[in-house]
Amino acid sequence: TGGVRQTAHQGFWGRPLFGLLKHNNKSSKKGLLGVETGPEGIALAWVARDPGAAPSLRHCEFRACAPAAQLDTLRKMVSSAGLEGLPVNLVLHPATYQLLLMESPEVEPAELRDAMRWRLREMISEPIDEQIMDCFALPADAYRGRSRMAYCATFAKTAMLQFRHLINHAGLTLQCIDITEMALRNVGLLAGADGINLGLLRLRTSEGLICVQNGAELYMARRIEQGLAPLGDDLAGMILEVQRSLDYFESQLGKGYISRLLLLPMKREGDRAREALRANLAVNLQALELRDLFPGQAAAELDESEQAYCLAAVGAALRQEAD
Repeated sequence: TGGVRQTAHQGFWGRPLFGLLKHNNKSSKKGLLGVETGPEGIALAWVARDPGAAPSLRHCEFRACAPAAQLDTLRKMVSSAGLEGLPVNLVLHPATYQLLLMESPEVEPAELRDAMRWRLREMISEPIDEQIMDCFALPADAYRGRSRMAYCATFAKTAMLQFRHLINHAGLTLQCIDITEMALRNVGLLAGADGINLGLLRLRTSEGLICVQNGAELYMARRIEQGLAPLGDDLAGMILEVQRSLDYFESQLGKGYISRLLLLPMKREGDRAREALRANLAVNLQALELRDLFPGQAAAELDESEQAYCLAAVGAALRQEAD
C-alpha cells in the first residue's frame, strides 16, 4: 500500500513521466476501472482492451448515495458486478482539487513538479506540505511559443487517505488518480481528436468545464463559472462565457480554430441547453453520447442523466499506460 502513496505523490494522473504503480491483478478479468465519487453518489466504469480492437465498455453505472454511505455502496457495486481485484484509476471530482495555469520554468519534464512547488506555495491558501500536487506542461507550441505554461493541480493529503481506504475496502487496487480534465481528454481521444483541435464542453447545475486538445495534447482547460440551474430561462451568461473561452483559444493559443466542440451529456436541462448553444455559438457543435463512443455495446445504452454522471469515470477507465 505504501506504493500507492508514492505513486500518488509522484504523479497522480499517472502519465509515463512518473510511471505506474506495479500491481498484481487479482481478478481473472482484464481492463481498468474508472471510479468517481461526488456529492451525489458514485460512478463506476469498466473498460477492457483487446489488441487491435476498439476499447470495450463492459460495465457502467451510477448509484446515488450520501457521502457517508459511499464506502459500502462502492463495495456492493463491485461485488454485484464481479469486479473485485481490478486496478482502478480514480478521477477526482472537480470540487476536491484546484487546477492553476502558471508560467513554467525551463526545466526537464521530470523536474517540473519540484520546480513548480515553490511557486504554487504563493498561490494557494492551504499549507503546501498538506497538499499533494502535480504539474504537466502545455505543448511547446501553445501560446505561439511565446511563453512556457503548465497546469498545476493540488488536493489534500487527507483526501488521498480516504480514497485509498474507499478503493481497498471495495476489494480493488488503486493504480493511479486522474483529474477531470485528463479524463475528458481520454474521451476526446476516442471521439477523434487526432490531428484536429477538438473541444469538449461539460455543463453542470452550478458550473461547467471546457477543454481543448489536439490529439493527446491538452492545450486549454477553463472552468465555466455559470451553470444551468441559477440562470432560469436565461442561458445568455453561460453562453457568453463559453464563446469567450472559444475566442480565447483561437486568439491566444496560436493553434487556429476549433474544428468541433462536443457537448457532453447533461444531468438535466439538456434539450434546452443544446438548442440555445446551437443557436448562439459560432462553432461546429455536436452532442456526444456514450453510444457514439461504444457503438452496439449494451453498457453504453444509458439515459442522458446517467451518462452525465458516468462520463468522467468512463474517461478514467479509458486511460492507457502509453498516455
